[in-house]
Amino acid sequence: MEEIQDILKITFKSLKKKDADLKNVLDTRCQKCCRNLVLEQNFKREPPSDPPSEYLSPPSSWSVYSHSNYPGLLVVKGAFSPDGLTDLLSKLLLDYQVQDTCGADVRSNLSCLGITCPESKSYWSTTDDQEHLLIDKLRWVSNGYHFDWTKREYRTGFKSQFPDDLADIGYSVVKSLRVSSDVKPDSAIMNFYHPGDTLSFHTDELEWDLSKPLVSISLGLPGILCVGGTTKSDPPISLLLTHGDIIILSGPSRLAYHAVPKVFTSYHVRTCEHEVVSSSDLKSEEDHNVGSDVPGWISQFVDGLSSDRLEKIDKSLSAEELKERIRKFLPRTRFNISIRQVEKYE
Repeated sequence: MEEIQDILKITFKSLKKKDADLKNVLDTRCQKCCRNLVLEQNFKREPPSDPPSEYLSPPSSWSVYSHSNYPGLLVVKGAFSPDGLTDLLSKLLLDYQVQDTCGADVRSNLSCLGITCPESKSYWSTTDDQEHLLIDKLRWVSNGYHFDWTKREYRTGFKSQFPDDLADIGYSVVKSLRVSSDVKPDSAIMNFYHPGDTLSFHTDELEWDLSKPLVSISLGLPGILCVGGTTKSDPPISLLLTHGDIIILSGPSRLAYHAVPKVFTSYHVRTCEHEVVSSSDLKSEEDHNVGSDVPGWISQFVDGLSSDRLEKIDKSLSAEELKERIRKFLPRTRFNISIRQVEKYE
């Protein structure tokens, strides 16, 4: 009985190891690895009557996976259009988090510690000792309703303006998958992870309307997400998440325990039961620069950023200097945007 009750801890510790055995991590890119994950054909349908978000591809092209032991858990691949994924990542890097430096009410782990940027600078600037970038110390940013980590609660009026595009994405995904009759996203927590960072098992249970699903978007480096049940004795499923993947926690899985035990050091990860790879050997030959673990899309993304836009973000840096900092930051960072509805609307 003790071993069963500790199953979450055992799973977390085993996957956190540098040389973790990945044979039980499900990777939707490999059909032999996707045991027990079902491709939901009934989700391949036309968009809902409402106009879909401009960030998303037609829902008929999405691949949506479910698991019979975890009802309400959905894994969505291919939901973003190429331009939509690029636009979302650029806003995450340049808009959502730097609003904090412009005097807005956006909150972050840095602002909670009283760490702010000098005027006309951003988190892409260096710290006082000139040895690190402030962005390297950023761990989370919240938009819309803010969670009070001291009192562990949401409060009426304790919020900032919620970005329309995030509300659009959350609404369109939920409506397209028919997992809720109505949803009004009003909050998002954006996490910044680096290899070695983890997030312990927890539940998101303090929103005022728990009938509305969580929409979780993965960007950047691959990571492992573990999702269990509503008790600590329920064994978890382990999923490999890559750039652009979406996880839905709805219905019976809305209050499921979940965790991130590992962020990989490379974009190129393969894991399946018929060809087991350790987490310290993650290279593949697909989509990467010669002699590098960095995927080609990163250079294309950085080169495509507008110089005029970059110069407005941080006046202490030239556009080329900021591009170079972003180019070095992306290969070592995983991002997660968790969109939710906090308020219970009539």
